Amino acid sequence: MPVNGFDVFDGDGHVLEDTDELIRCYEGDYAGRTRATALGLFPGLDGWSRGAMIGKEDSNRKYWHTDAAVWAECLADIGADGSVLYPTAALAHGLMRDVPFAVATATAYNNWLEEHYTRQDERLHGAGVVPVQDPVAAATEIRRCAKDRKNFPAMVLPTVTKTGRTYGDAFFWPIFEAAEECDIALALHGAPSEGFGFDHFTRYISSHTLEHPVPLFINLTDMVFAGVFDRFPNVRFVFLEGGCSWVPFMMDRMDYEFDSIHGVESRRQLKKRPSDYFREGEHIWVAMELGETSLKYVVDMIGSERIIYASDYPHEPTHEDLTGELPEFLASPDLSDEAKSNIVYNNTRNLYRIS
Repeated sequence: MPVNGFDVFDGDGHVLEDTDELIRCYEGDYAGRTRATALGLFPGLDGWSRGAMIGKEDSNRKYWHTDAAVWAECLADIGADGSVLYPTAALAHGLMRDVPFAVATATAYNNWLEEHYTRQDERLHGAGVVPVQDPVAAATEIRRCAKDRKNFPAMVLPTVTKTGRTYGDAFFWPIFEAAEECDIALALHGAPSEGFGFDHFTRYISSHTLEHPVPLFINLTDMVFAGVFDRFPNVRFVFLEGGCSWVPFMMDRMDYEFDSIHGVESRRQLKKRPSDYFREGEHIWVAMELGETSLKYVVDMIGSERIIYASDYPHEPTHEDLTGELPEFLASPDLSDEAKSNIVYNNTRNLYRIS
C-alpha cells in the first residue's frame, strides 16, 4: 500500500525475542537445556534498563511483544511491502564471553527467527546473528543461513564485541569471505557499548546519544584504512541506527588524514581516497533517521542510491512516530521524488537483494 504515492520497504525493523521460544531452538549439546527464569540468554547492551525507560516514556505503546502477526500489523501501519528484522536482546551477542555457547546461541537464534518470522510471512526477512567471537564458525553459520534458512538476506556484525578488535582486523576476514561467497549483506548495527568509553556516564541519554553512531564510524575508519573494501569489493556493508549525518564529517576527516603527511602508507596501499568508497560501488550503505535535517546534504555528497529507510520499530519510535513521520518525510520538498523512492524502497531491495 503506497504512502503518499511511494512504495515502502523497511530496511531495519526489530523482533523482541521470546527467550522461552528461543531456548527450544538450540541444537547439539545445548538442546533440551533449561534456564533460570530470572536470567536472560544475552548480556546487557550497556548497563541501562532500557525496557523500563521506554515503558516510563511510552506507557501506552501499541506493541509490547512481536511475532509474525504483530509485524503484519506493523507493515499495514507503516504502509510497507516488507521489513528486514534485526535483533533486540541479541544485539549484545558480541559481548558473550563463552565462545562455544555464543556459537550455539547464534544457530538457535537463527532457527528461532526462521520458525517464528520468516517462514510465517513472505514479507518478513531475517538478519541473522553470527558468532564473531569465532570467525570460522561465523562463516559456517553464514553459509548455513544462506543455503538452508528462508529469507535471510543479511547477517549482523555487533559494533562492540569482546574480541578486543574492530572490523579492519584480518581476524574477521573469514566472515567477509563467506558473505562475499553467499552474496549476503553484513550489517553493523549500533546499540552495544559496554567498555567502549561511555560507562562513566550517569545519564542514559548521554550514553544513548553516542553509543549508536560512534562505534559505527570507529569500525568504518578501521575498515577503510585496513583496505577491507579493496580486499572484499563485492561485500555490501550497511551501517544502521546511527543516522547518516555523520557520513560527510567522516568523509572529510578521513580524506584529510589520507592527504596529510600521516597518509603516506595509506596512499600507497588503498586504491581510492576514503571518500570515494562512499560514492562509488556498493561498499557502504547507511540508514537515515526520519527528521535528520542534514539528509539533503548527505544526498548531495554521496547520492541517494545507498541510503535506506529504517523504521527501528518497535524500539524508540512511538506508534504516532511510525504512522506520522514517514508521510511527512515523503511530502517534504527537500528531496526529489527519485531520491525519496530510492531511500524508502529501491535501495533496501538492492542492498538485501530482495527480488
